[in-house]
Amino acid sequence: MNKLLLSSIGATTAGALTLISPDGWSTGVRRAYVVVPGVLAAAFSAVLLSEIVDRQAAVASRVESVTEVPTDDAYPLPQRHPVAVRVAGPVLIGAATCGLQAASLCIDAALERSITRLGAAHPRRWMAALAVAASLSTDAVGEHLNIRTARARTES
Repeated sequence: MNKLLLSSIGATTAGALTLISPDGWSTGVRRAYVVVPGVLAAAFSAVLLSEIVDRQAAVASRVESVTEVPTDDAYPLPQRHPVAVRVAGPVLIGAATCGLQAASLCIDAALERSITRLGAAHPRRWMAALAVAASLSTDAVGEHLNIRTARARTES
């Protein structure tokens, strides 16, 4: 029941937000819509990458403290990556997120124009209905795959 409630809340939220047309947004709001998620995605990925690097360093220090460390290349020790490499990943993730946000504005406008051309008096309402249907169907497919995966694990 909890999953159904969360799915319903998510679908309702998606539909309600789709009713808001970005056509009336100011330039600043549009920029924030594109940039803020990119910055958040970059920061989140930087934190995750930092935690991974810290764990690798901890493992490497434990392995180095063992007296019988293999000297061949069969068991290479984790190495810290240069700062440029550690910065590039989050920057690319942030840039990709910004690109997707910008593309979503273009897709939104094109979809609204297409629905209007088909003769719909209120295209945002149709778009909201599509957003609700897409959200619910995505959740249903995800739940179905989770059930199949759980069954496969228990049968193995």
